[in-house]
Amino acid sequence: MHVEFDNLQWANLLWVALGVFAIGVFGVWQRHRALRIFAAAHLLDRLAPRIGWFRPLLRLTLVLMCLGALVMAIVGPRWGETQQRVVRRNVDVMVLLDVSRSMLARDLAPNRLERAKVAIRDDLLPALGGDRVGLITFAGVASLTCPLTTDYGFFRMALDDVSTLSAPRGGTMIGDAIRKAADAFESPIDTHKLIVLITDGEDHDSYPVQAAQGVWEDYKIPIISIALGDEREGARIPIEGDRGVTYLEHDGQTVWSKANFDDLRAIARISDLNVFVPAGTRTFDLGEIYRRVLSAIEVKSEESEEVAKPSRYYPFAVAALTLLLFDSFLRDGRRFPKAAAIVRLSKREAA
Repeated sequence: MHVEFDNLQWANLLWVALGVFAIGVFGVWQRHRALRIFAAAHLLDRLAPRIGWFRPLLRLTLVLMCLGALVMAIVGPRWGETQQRVVRRNVDVMVLLDVSRSMLARDLAPNRLERAKVAIRDDLLPALGGDRVGLITFAGVASLTCPLTTDYGFFRMALDDVSTLSAPRGGTMIGDAIRKAADAFESPIDTHKLIVLITDGEDHDSYPVQAAQGVWEDYKIPIISIALGDEREGARIPIEGDRGVTYLEHDGQTVWSKANFDDLRAIARISDLNVFVPAGTRTFDLGEIYRRVLSAIEVKSEESEEVAKPSRYYPFAVAALTLLLFDSFLRDGRRFPKAAAIVRLSKREAA
């Protein structure tokens, strides 16, 4: 049985659960040690309830199992198969995301790259409504990070892993990314194909306008250009190192990254849609932009059934709650009969 996960990166929380268990075991040992130091063994039964090792370790094991079940619920496992009805609009969207170092500039909070990822994850994905989406990351080299898919969980996981290390070579080759996007689309003609280009527009002689022209003439694929960054003053490119945060320098001068809106405007103007978004340093809603584009083209909706792996997080969530409730009814030791102990002590003192 093949198992998939929505958020596998959260599996590292299992180490936190093991750490909690280890600290708990150390605490039980320290408590036994402190009691032995506090009083002699024959007096402990009179002063405090007897606490063994079994029940505290049992409670710690329950806590460990509860945390493990919670982590599994967060990870979001999927297995099995189920039929679900899907309404498709026959739209394929390929997102081209710039991951060059200039995208680390902080003229958008927290930086250009992270702001672009938020726009894709929180704005675009909810607006897709069953449309297929793919992801190409590019800097000096363009890479197909996620092929066209309707599994938005898988796409989201691939997007979360994107960083400036996603491209093996530095630079910015927008033209190469556009040409790779054309190759990444599948052959059926009955789908509307869109390219969403998100970048600051800095290019290193990859001829992006000519690439966009070729894609439009050969495949009739329009490009939506989203321009990020300050076009006038630009912003410095931070570099984190052992000395803290420094800024990228070239020939002893600090590099200021300025957005290039001219090329992106020309790329968008090639197609009939002509959608250019000069976001700059302002906020923008990529989902609303996508919905407006769909209203401008003739999109046919089709209803079909497909096999999907349902999420299985809920058994683990229920198991975690059950273990937590069971742990709340357990004690570390038996009840200390205070009244009986006081009576015994008073009789001995009277004798």
